[in-house]
Amino acid sequence: MQDTILDLESLRAAAGSGPLLILPHDNPDPDALASGKALAELFAAWGIKSDLRYSGLVLRAENRALLTLLTPEWERRIAYIDTTPYSAVALVDTQPGAGNNSLPADVIPNIVFDHHNPRRDALHDVAFVDVRPDIGATVTIIDEYMQAAGVEPDPNLATAMFYGLKTDTRGLSRGATEADVAVYLRLLGQIDHEQLIKIEQAGLPAEYFKAFAQGLGAARVYGRAIVAYLGDVHRPDLPAEMADLLIRLDRTRAVLCLGVHEDTLHLSIRTRPLSQDAGLLVQQVIVPPGKAGGHGMMAGGQVPLKGQDVGPLVAQITDRFLQVMGEEGQGEPLT
Repeated sequence: MQDTILDLESLRAAAGSGPLLILPHDNPDPDALASGKALAELFAAWGIKSDLRYSGLVLRAENRALLTLLTPEWERRIAYIDTTPYSAVALVDTQPGAGNNSLPADVIPNIVFDHHNPRRDALHDVAFVDVRPDIGATVTIIDEYMQAAGVEPDPNLATAMFYGLKTDTRGLSRGATEADVAVYLRLLGQIDHEQLIKIEQAGLPAEYFKAFAQGLGAARVYGRAIVAYLGDVHRPDLPAEMADLLIRLDRTRAVLCLGVHEDTLHLSIRTRPLSQDAGLLVQQVIVPPGKAGGHGMMAGGQVPLKGQDVGPLVAQITDRFLQVMGEEGQGEPLT
């Protein structure tokens, strides 16, 4: 493996003659969707065709609107993803060995772009790697390559990239660097504001409000930490959305939210600025055979249940979280 930054020749060589297969993490968020499409546009400028495929679900109203309106090139795949028709495979917003993507275990990707901790050992076998955990969003990294190659995004792509950067950094308030700020401000002048409004004001189903009511009822406060086990959830990213809300409670330093979707326990951690690094915290909390990653003030993970009782697993993860946070006791209901 050779770490490369803005090495356009090596990036192009790693793709081969095409077509290129681009894969994000499962249940992709706006940063993953926008980063993948941006990478496809970069290779298109070099005459290399790309196929964008994702696994899992895109159910959050805003994310679904972005997928439909701005990045419809993504195609959902439920079955095994065959990589043999492609000259190369690229992972965006994820890494081999992270446990949160559908790349077959026996396939080594040729290209990896990501901004999550930790850097996985499997990266040593990848031809082209740009993984920068200090950056707020993967879309910032991809944008640097586009600018170096003289490729400008059209309004739809610019809007998707802007929204991906905005959501991953919570409007530059979470883990944003000078590079993220520069991309954010430049894209702001290129976006389609009407499309952005449609995404940010996407309609919400009744299940959304029922799930949030359940989550607030489940939340328990342990000093300056909060834990909320949501039980069975109708979409895998609900713990992340709940964690985004609960971290805003006054004097809270960290939040752990958990929920079960399709025989997998999903967990999300959020921390406050100048508190624990969420990416390091989640590594202390996760239990085998689960995988987790993150950076700065946000992190997440998944543990396959394989039919086991989820109760003891949730208790074990909760105990680890509270021990790291220095909290104890039974906690108090939030509501």
